[in-house]
Amino acid sequence: METEKLFYKDPFLTEFTATVLDCQPGKNGYIVTLDRTAFYPEGGGQPCDTGALGTALVPDVQEHGGVITHTVSAALPVGQTVEGRIDWARRRDHMEQHTGEHILSGTLHRLFGAENVGFHIGSPAVRMDMSVPLTAGQLAEAEAQANAVIRADAPVRCWYPAPEDLAKLTYRSKKEIDGAVRLVDAGGADLCACCGTHVSTTGQVGAIKILSAQSYKGGTRLAVVCGERAHQSIAAAWQDAAAVGTLLSSAPGRLLPAVQNLQTAEAALRSTGPSRRARPACCAAL
Repeated sequence: METEKLFYKDPFLTEFTATVLDCQPGKNGYIVTLDRTAFYPEGGGQPCDTGALGTALVPDVQEHGGVITHTVSAALPVGQTVEGRIDWARRRDHMEQHTGEHILSGTLHRLFGAENVGFHIGSPAVRMDMSVPLTAGQLAEAEAQANAVIRADAPVRCWYPAPEDLAKLTYRSKKEIDGAVRLVDAGGADLCACCGTHVSTTGQVGAIKILSAQSYKGGTRLAVVCGERAHQSIAAAWQDAAAVGTLLSSAPGRLLPAVQNLQTAEAALRSTGPSRRARPACCAAL
């Protein structure tokens, strides 16, 4: 019997009750199956939820053939009703990163025809592999437009279209999908097949920031942060800029000219110095 997926009905659900259907010894604890769960299993580039079932910790959640299994730190009696609690900070972070990825991927696809061919919510950043080379100017334009979608605070919709409706839709998908297809409409910025959890409006993403870009397999690999991660990254960068500005007697936003002036002065100093290293006095007569 497939596990009822409460995280699809309400991705903001943090506590629930369920019946223990099975409990078996596992490699790193016990493997527990429930009749229903709010724990999202690892998949689609998104890490699993963690938390607790009763007093037992849940460090890992997986899905196989529609059945979700929970690795727990202690055995749970079969037939028992158990209270589950997910780590909300972790879930919320994953929802922000995943929805932000949709917004940015959809924007890059619309502007430059870039396909997202790889995605993983890692730490400290989200990895996005795009199918085409992208310039710094293109990325800046896409980032600005993606953040405009966030400010619009448009609804994010997740649903399973009927087959006849699905056939009429154009959506992104990294692979062919057998059976029902779950679509995510990220505020009109993206329509993509996806199994992850997402926020309910684009405004809840907060912000998107591209940290770096490098050439990768003929395309572009991006490091991206969204939501609270973006705010922390911007705050840390500003703190660093302010510290460097103090050393250079320059304000953040004027650091590049200050560094360029320093380089120019250093080059001038080198050019007016001795053309060759002075010899020791003992060798002067040689």
